[in-house]
Amino acid sequence: MEFHQLVEEMTNDAVEDLMQYARAVPEDKLRWRPAEHARSVIEILQECVHTPRTLALLLQTRPQEPVDPHLFAPIQAEAEQLTTLDAIEQALRANTAQFLEVVRTLPEEVLEQPIMTPWGKPYTAKELALGHYWNLTYHLGQVAYIQLLYGDTNFY
Repeated sequence: MEFHQLVEEMTNDAVEDLMQYARAVPEDKLRWRPAEHARSVIEILQECVHTPRTLALLLQTRPQEPVDPHLFAPIQAEAEQLTTLDAIEQALRANTAQFLEVVRTLPEEVLEQPIMTPWGKPYTAKELALGHYWNLTYHLGQVAYIQLLYGDTNFY
């Protein structure tokens, strides 16, 4: 299996898992914050919608110096306008497909090339190609924990 195929399989599975857990959250708990500075399930999902677009842009441009994080603000603002699970899921799937197309087209010779992120840490193109998968699984854990906090102990 080629690298991009592995990334695609893992990422698409993570989208399925995240949305399965999110769809198990009752409507009245989707915007519930378990603590003052915590995020709600909807806010977590909004981040998962904009992350693949940000990562795709980094993979396409491969900056060597930190770029202004405000460059990505319009992408984030667009995701924050999505307030229903249906709209979020549709955008997540579309953005994931676009991201995976960028990963598929990465030349082999750039996979080990360092790319500087807006937060000042360099990653290889290969690591950034796995970034969306990592972010989805990280946030799946957060959604599952929020479910535990309001009393849902089921595994989905």
